[in-house]
Amino acid sequence: MGRRFGTVILGVLTACAVMAQVRTSIIVVDDLDGRAVPEVAVEVEGTLRGSTDTQGAFSWSGSGSSQKVRLVHTAFHDTALALGPGYHVVRYRGRTIELGMAHVGRGAPETVYLRRDLHAADLLINEEGVWVLAYERPRLLKAEGEARASILRGTRLVLLDSAFREIASCPVPEDVLGLRRDLHGRVLIEGVGHAFHVSVADDAFGRLLFLGRFALDTLRSSVLPWTDSVGGAMLGSRYDQVLPLLEHVAHDRTLGSTDVFCSVADTFMLSLFRSEYKYLRNADKVRAMELADELGVDKELVAGYMRGFQHNSWFKPLYAPMFVVGDTLLVFDHANGILRKYDGSRLAAGSVELDYLNARTQAMRVLGLMQDRATRRIYAHGRSGAHAWLAVVDPVTGGIGRKVRVTHPWPERLQVHDDAVYYVYRPTGGVQRNAIYRERLR
Repeated sequence: MGRRFGTVILGVLTACAVMAQVRTSIIVVDDLDGRAVPEVAVEVEGTLRGSTDTQGAFSWSGSGSSQKVRLVHTAFHDTALALGPGYHVVRYRGRTIELGMAHVGRGAPETVYLRRDLHAADLLINEEGVWVLAYERPRLLKAEGEARASILRGTRLVLLDSAFREIASCPVPEDVLGLRRDLHGRVLIEGVGHAFHVSVADDAFGRLLFLGRFALDTLRSSVLPWTDSVGGAMLGSRYDQVLPLLEHVAHDRTLGSTDVFCSVADTFMLSLFRSEYKYLRNADKVRAMELADELGVDKELVAGYMRGFQHNSWFKPLYAPMFVVGDTLLVFDHANGILRKYDGSRLAAGSVELDYLNARTQAMRVLGLMQDRATRRIYAHGRSGAHAWLAVVDPVTGGIGRKVRVTHPWPERLQVHDDAVYYVYRPTGGVQRNAIYRERLR
C-alpha cells in the first residue's frame, strides 16, 4: 500500500514539473525595415541561452511566469524586456554611431632625415634602405668648369632602415658631386676625382659601410649609361649633351654585341647646330674640314662643336628617356611629341601621342619623368609656381593622371619609391639644416 501511494505521488510531481516548463518563442526584426535579425544574443535572467537563427527566431523553456530577457547585438541597441510564455515579435532598434569631424586628405610630410650638425644633400632608395649623402658645408670656390656643379665637402654616407633609423655611416674621403645608381639599383658615389662603390657588412657592433674606389671615367662611360635590362640584355643610351641626337642601345652579354634599337633626333635643333658652320671664319672653316676628314664625319657637325653650340641661350638639350614596364620598352620622345613602344626583343610595337606636350596642355609644364623602381610606375613631374607636382603617366595612352602637389615649396632631389615622393628641403628664415621628407602619392 505504501509503495503504491509513493508511486502515485511521484507521478503527480512529475506531471506538475512538466506543466511548469513552458516554451517562450521570439522573432527579432529590424525596427526600420522589418527584416529578421540573426545572431542576436539572448540572455534570460542573466544567463546566456543562445542566439537567433537566420530567421531571427529563438525559443527556450521556462517557468510559466514572466522572465527578464536581454537582447545584445553590435549593430543594435541593447534591449531589456519582460516576456512571458508564448510567441513574441520584438522590434529591434539599430545603433547609430556618430563620428567626430575628421580632415580628409593627405597627411603632413613625414621627416625621413634631420640632423643639427649635417645638411642632407642627396638621397637614393633601394632594397637596402634609404641612402643619404650628408655634408658639413659646400665648397664656395669652384673652377670655371665646375660652376654648375654642387660640390660637397666633409661628406658622410648614411644608411637608414625602413623606419628611417640610422644604422650605418662612413666618411667619404674626397669632395663629392652626388649619389648615383647602376642598372641594378646599387648605390654609387661620384666624387670629383674618383668614383666609389659601397658594400655593407655586419659585425658584433652592427652594420659597417665600406667604400671601394674606382676610376671616375669608368663610372661615366661604362656604368651610368646602362640604366636597365630586359630579356638578358643591358639597356642604355648614347648622348653627349651637345649634339641633338640620341641612340638607345641594347648590349647582349652572351653574344657580346651592341645594337641600336631606337634613334631620336631633334630635327629643328639639329638644323641650327649644322648652321654654325657658316658663321666660322675662313681659317676655322678649313680647320673644320680637316678635322672632318680625320674623324670621318660631316664638317658641319665639327663646326657645331667648335662654335660651342650648347652655350647658346636658346639651346635645349634633347630629352627622350627610356623606361622598362613589364616586357615593354617605352621611349618618351619629347622632341617629336610621341611615346615610342618596343617589345622585349626591341622591335617597334607602335607609338602614341604624348598628350601632355600638346599646345592645349602646355600649362602643365612637365619638367621631366622619373620611374618608381619598386612599382615600375612612371611619374611626370612639373612645377606650378613655387610648388612641384607629380602625376602618374599612362603607358598605354601617353596621358597623365591627377596631379599631386608636393607640400613644401621648392623641393630638391625629388625621387619616387613605392608610390611616395622623397625630397630635400630646407625652410627659409630659420636655422634648420637641409632635411629629407616623404609624402605618399596614392
